[in-house]
This record gives sequence, C-alpha cells and structure tokens, in this order.
Amino acid sequence: MVHVCHRWRHVIFASPLHLNLTVVCTSRTPARKSLDIWPPFPISVQFTPCDPPGDIEDAVAAMERPDRVVDIRLNSLTRFDFMRFSILMDYPFSTLTYLSLGSIGSIYDDEFVLPDGFLGGSAPSLRTLLLERVAFPALPKLLLSTTHISTLRLSSIPIIGYISPEMMATRLVALPNLNQLGIEFPFQLRFHHTDNKFSHLSTRAVLPSLTSFRFNGDSNYLEDLLAQIDAPILQNLSATFCNHIAHTPQMLRFIDRRERPGPPIRVVVDFDFRRVLVKFTPSNCFELTIACHHSIVQVLSMIFRELSPHLSHVERLDLYCTPLRLPRQFVNSRRWLELFQPFISVTNLYVSRKLWPQIAPALRVLTGKRATEVLPELRTLSLEESPSCSVIGPFIDARRHSDHPVTIHQCLTLDLGIND
Repeated sequence: MVHVCHRWRHVIFASPLHLNLTVVCTSRTPARKSLDIWPPFPISVQFTPCDPPGDIEDAVAAMERPDRVVDIRLNSLTRFDFMRFSILMDYPFSTLTYLSLGSIGSIYDDEFVLPDGFLGGSAPSLRTLLLERVAFPALPKLLLSTTHISTLRLSSIPIIGYISPEMMATRLVALPNLNQLGIEFPFQLRFHHTDNKFSHLSTRAVLPSLTSFRFNGDSNYLEDLLAQIDAPILQNLSATFCNHIAHTPQMLRFIDRRERPGPPIRVVVDFDFRRVLVKFTPSNCFELTIACHHSIVQVLSMIFRELSPHLSHVERLDLYCTPLRLPRQFVNSRRWLELFQPFISVTNLYVSRKLWPQIAPALRVLTGKRATEVLPELRTLSLEESPSCSVIGPFIDARRHSDHPVTIHQCLTLDLGIND
C-alpha cells in the first residue's frame, strides 16, 4: 500500500497505531537489515525451533529492541534457544502486550526455568500471558504489575514452578480485567488437602471479569482454589481431573455463587467418551465441561444431585452422545436413574440414537408403583428412531395407568451440535 502513491505512504506511516501496523519478525525475516528501513513500528517476534539452525539470530535482532516489541511468540523451544531468549528478556519490555512461551521440556526439567528478573520483574502493558512447560517461580511477583491482563494460561506446569492455591488466589484477585484463565498440571503431579480451612470462609476474592476457566489436574487443588474465589459472570467452566473424584463441594458452590437471571428451564448434556458437556438455559447459557478417567455418568449424577435445587425447574432435558463406541460405564442402569432424580419438573426428554440402548433398560425397571420415581412430570419422550416395544413397553404401560401418561414422539434430528 505504501507504494501506491506518496499520499498513501504518508497517511499509512503517520497513523501506525490507528492502523495497528506491526512488523512481524520470524526466522525468515532479515531483521538486522530490514528493521532500520521501516519507521519505528511495533515489533512482533515469532519463532519455532523447526526452522533452520542459525536463523535464531534474526529473532534475536528483533528482541534487542525491547521498547518496540509488543508481541512475543516463542514455542517448543530447545534448551539452547530457551537459554538464549531468557537472557534477552531479562530486561523491561514496556510495550509488550502478548507473550507466549513454551518449551519441549517435562515436569522434571530444571533447565526451563525463567529467572526472577524476567521482563525486569514488571509487565504493565501485558494483556495475554501463555506459559507451557516453563517454570517461573517469580510469576506471583510479576502478576502484581500486570493489572491489565485479560488472558492467563499456565499449561503443564513443572514441579519447580508450582504455585499453591492460596498464592494463586491472592494474585488472581489483583487482576480485575482477567477474562480467561487456564491452569494445567501434569497428571504425574498430585495434590492433597491440608485441611478444610477454606470451607467456612466469609469473604472470597472476586474476579469480576472472569467468563472462562479451564482446569486440568488434581481435583484437590481445584477445590482449594475455588474455595477462595468467586466469578459472578462466569460463562464456561471446564475441568479435567487426573484423580478419582469422590466429592467436589467447592466446585459446586463456586457454580452456585454465580449471578444468574433465574433457574434453568432446559439442560442439554452431550457425552463424549470420558468427557461430558452440560449447557444450562437460560442461566446465562452457562456451560460446564467435566472430564475424568472413571465413570463420567457417576460424576455427573453427583453434580446434578448437588445442584438439584436449581434443576427442579428444568422442563426439558436433552441427552446426546458423540462417540461411536461407548465405555461400559454407560450401561449402568442405577447410575442413569440417579442422574434423572433431580429433574422433578421435566416434561420433555430427548434421547439420541446412540444413548437410547443404554437408557432404555433403566426406564424399563420403573414399573408399577415405581413408574413415577424419576421424571414424575414426564409427558413426552422424544427419540430419533422408533423404540422396540419389548424394551420400553413396561415403562410406557406403567405410566399410562398413572396420573402422568407418557407419549413417544419419533423425531428427525440433524446433527448440528449442542447449540441446536
């Protein structure tokens, strides 16, 4: 565009901030030669070790202008590259807004550790911070200066970079603009409760802007962290657990403390092998994703049981299933009945084709006086295909002679996803 005419050239060069102009420096950019040719535009440094050896010098040349660097993306770094860049970033980067730093190390490596003086100990302009397999013991101190940060993601945190739930909560409360938070511990790292000291806290740290929180690791760590924080406008909570889950009271209280326009009237559940996505409508269209390595149906039943006061007004329950082959945990009839128990006002139940063979045996045992033990207000059972009378017949016959008869509605469903 600068070659169209002198006027265009003048307008573009005179308005770099309004046009969001950035000089992108990669391993293929002759930075030492070209940076002095351009006006002093902001610099974005992007480097991966898959590029030919020696090309790191171009990225190094760009990093030598810390007053202009606004974006740094250094991923899958080797030990040599990590050490080189760590030294270069031991100074203040006053204009840096985006930082993504990742290594090829493991949780046991002690060579991928950022020094205490990283970024000069302060990053006042930082908006996004992504660390993957990088230890940064001084991170709590740095977060005190990142008051404008909106996205914080710590992935595969090494052992040497461990941050306690107490320290994490203390630092998060100093980030009023934090919108997205991600914390991921390796499966090898286990955490244990010290006691129940957080169970009766009268005040908690409030994260007023947080809408998305993703956690991967030991449920005990998440429990101790959520006991200390509130997120009133949270829209999405995703938790992947590496340990056996017996109870998650703090997570359920954390969900319950959100600001909601009212109880949900519809719940959509989408099973995906060892993962389940639950969407509540109209409670701000809140989404809860749970993944674990044992019975996901059992875990979901536990969560629904704890949230039963808010599920008592649900009128429609939709059950979907993604995988082609279901694990054995899905055929446990008792677990399905426990899952249905809190939905005392559901009038319409939708079951996808893949789940029906697992759910039908659970409903079949509800005969006689047990016919209304679960889903007592059910009026319509919506299925993707016509069910076998021998499978569902006893349940339908029992409900036909009760005060709440059930009709089967066969429907054509297009696989458009959970939002449809």
